[in-house]
Amino acid sequence: METRKLYMTGGSTYVVSLPKKWVKKSGLSKGDSVVVIEQEGSIIIEPGVVERGPKKISIDVTDVPSIDALERLIIAYYLVGFDTIEIKLNGEDNLDYKKGIRKILKFLIGVEIVEDIGNSMTMEILLDHKRMPTVEVLKRMHIINKSMLTDLVRAFDEGNLDLARDVIYREREIDRLYFLVVRQLKSAARYQEVSDKLGITHQRDSLGFRIVVKSFERIADHLEGILANYIKLAEIEKKPDMGEFSRLATRVLGVYDDAVSAMFNQDQKLLDRVFIEDKEIDKEHARLSNQLFESKKDVQSSLIEKKILDSIERISGYSTDIAEIAINMSVEVP
Repeated sequence: METRKLYMTGGSTYVVSLPKKWVKKSGLSKGDSVVVIEQEGSIIIEPGVVERGPKKISIDVTDVPSIDALERLIIAYYLVGFDTIEIKLNGEDNLDYKKGIRKILKFLIGVEIVEDIGNSMTMEILLDHKRMPTVEVLKRMHIINKSMLTDLVRAFDEGNLDLARDVIYREREIDRLYFLVVRQLKSAARYQEVSDKLGITHQRDSLGFRIVVKSFERIADHLEGILANYIKLAEIEKKPDMGEFSRLATRVLGVYDDAVSAMFNQDQKLLDRVFIEDKEIDKEHARLSNQLFESKKDVQSSLIEKKILDSIERISGYSTDIAEIAINMSVEVP
């Protein structure tokens, strides 16, 4: 941290010097303009033109220990904001590496392979911040999660395994949107200009949205797990009775929908209802858990049902996390 003195020039204008190291790193020189942004009691100074062109990174697979490690590295570079990712292959196991690269692209929005020439692959990330504002992407994630939870209840009530499989498939879209939002938020944290394009009006909202998008992703994971376990249970018991699980999931759906609606609309009454209902769901979860332990079902069925029950309860927990973020984002900053 550096401190800089204020000077007055012309009797009415205050002047402060900028660190030479920052000026050089930003590619600025005498006569260039900078952007000055006032935000929540602070001033942010940015280069006049934030986006000077695509940011490129090159990965040499000889420096990467495995295909899994390469996949993680590609995701990391995607998230931090690179626009071009070049992968240099080593001539050995090229097909396996290429399969891994193409597999990971299924989870990343806006990525295209623009060059594939033997020992080299190049990916371009083609995203327009203005066309995909962060709040709109979050709303899309909410709609998908809500539809998954709604259809989970239907699958339980109807014994519909095909519907259960369809819900599991939808979880992939949540993963894709999750990576997109994390990439957006990382860029918004660095550049106010990007934040404005994404519709993020306050920096503190970026932190709140980061927690919310993770909650959305975890809820989708639990929904996937619930339906996968339900399919396993149906293989053991041809028509398992999911009545009480369905009723509990319906209550959780209400809590989840109220929490997200309260966040987007800053509705305090809805937030209060979320916390009250979550406590009741906890009680019902405890009752059904005890009922499972006291039942005479075979151990395998009981264990699967307990996993389903715990995941339903965790979705309610993530919903209260969203509600807490909604409160933090709605209060005034001192």
